[in-house]
Amino acid sequence: MFLHIVMMEFDDRVDAEFFRTVDEYVARMKRECEGLLLYHFGANVAARSQGYTHATSSAFVDAAAHDAYQTCPAHVAMKEYMGPHIKRVVVYDGEMGSIG
Repeated sequence: MFLHIVMMEFDDRVDAEFFRTVDEYVARMKRECEGLLLYHFGANVAARSQGYTHATSSAFVDAAAHDAYQTCPAHVAMKEYMGPHIKRVVVYDGEMGSIG
C-alpha cells in the first residue's frame, strides 16, 4: 500500500462554498481515480498543527496507482481549484506494509 498525505494552510479567502466544492472534488476522485483505496479531506484538529489547518489522506494499492492519480483529471482539477488558496503545503509519500 502507498500513502499520500498533504497538509495545507489556506489563505483568508476560503469559505463554506470553497469547502463544499472541495467535497465535490473528493467525491469525483473516489469515482474516477483507479487504484485509490481511501481518500479523505478534513480539518486538522491537532493542537500541534503549526498552522496546517486541513489535510488530505489517501491510500493507493501501490506506488504506480499513486503516480497515475497525479495525472487523473479529477485530481488535476482539484489542485487547480485549491492551489490559489494554499499558503503553505507539506507532503508525505511512502510505502506502507500490509495492515495487521
